Amino acid sequence: MYSEQLTEQRYTEYAKAIVNDLLCLKVGDALSINTEEIDLPFAKTVAEMALSVTDVTVKIVVINKGKPSQVLEFDPAPPAHMARSYAMLRLSHVRKAISEGKFLDVIVDASDLGAIQKMGHLADPVVLDRRIAVPWTVAEVYDEDDLASWDALHRKIDLNIPNQSLASVYRAQSLYNSDIAEIMFEGDGTRFSVSIPKGSLFSGGSRTLDSGREFLIGMDFDRLSFLVDKDSAQGCFTADIVALGKASRAQFVFEDGRLCDWTHSLELDRLLGFDEQLKQIGYISIRDNEVLVHLGGATLDALEDVPISDELLPQWFNMSLYTLRCHLGRNMDICCTDRSGITRILAKDGVFLE
Repeated sequence: MYSEQLTEQRYTEYAKAIVNDLLCLKVGDALSINTEEIDLPFAKTVAEMALSVTDVTVKIVVINKGKPSQVLEFDPAPPAHMARSYAMLRLSHVRKAISEGKFLDVIVDASDLGAIQKMGHLADPVVLDRRIAVPWTVAEVYDEDDLASWDALHRKIDLNIPNQSLASVYRAQSLYNSDIAEIMFEGDGTRFSVSIPKGSLFSGGSRTLDSGREFLIGMDFDRLSFLVDKDSAQGCFTADIVALGKASRAQFVFEDGRLCDWTHSLELDRLLGFDEQLKQIGYISIRDNEVLVHLGGATLDALEDVPISDELLPQWFNMSLYTLRCHLGRNMDICCTDRSGITRILAKDGVFLE
């Protein structure tokens, strides 16, 4: 009984944050929710919360193996408002990785994109003409026994999401205006550097539509991402990773942008064998006490000028289909050098100085 009450409380608080702080729904917004079957109960909680704000029918699309399996509609009490605008929410279930035991050999080869996506190794697709003109967000949902993730989520909610968002917007603008050419990371088995090419933004979770309407694309709105010249990485870092469902800690060594050595394991070796560009860095995400290096595919969200054709993408942009997220230690020292040659400290012991 206590477990059920705790789950219901978690769902209610999280749903309220999604509706009010992430999507910033208004009266007349028609919300569409995509979810797997496992998160349908939470999707219904969000739908009920949204109805109390929008007074417009909410649609839930249940996805099975990448395809819609059923559509549910939740209607407000009459008289209801007419839909004046739209909003989208995707629930992404995060399964706990295993750290011990034998890897389950479920992936046949690198072409099994469905299985690779479920394990979190499919990079964001490069869709150059994609323009979403409505508020949207991706909300992660965790296993009930993943208490650490739920606790971290609710600590963030308690700290006031709008205020945190404003701070991250200020930091992103400050970093962009610094015209950084190179950034260096040191600490906890790590000493490496990368070049930041002209044309990279410091992209965060905050978005503004052409209409001026603002929203947040997820609870990681304070995580700022920047692109990396894929041929620039030098040095080594030690990171926590999840490779093909298996959690471990590994060291990665780079020379002239390419991964030349790493802590070998069945899962990691197999994953890195999918694609040579997966052995190069696509982009890096930073926030207080977190550095996240993304091997493989880069993100268009951090590209200032998106071209109309793949052929016009910069040579330094990593086009890999795959990705591997590498979590560096919490207490990194971060320095940068701008294009005029001036070096300064950005973060000390994991905490940004500005």
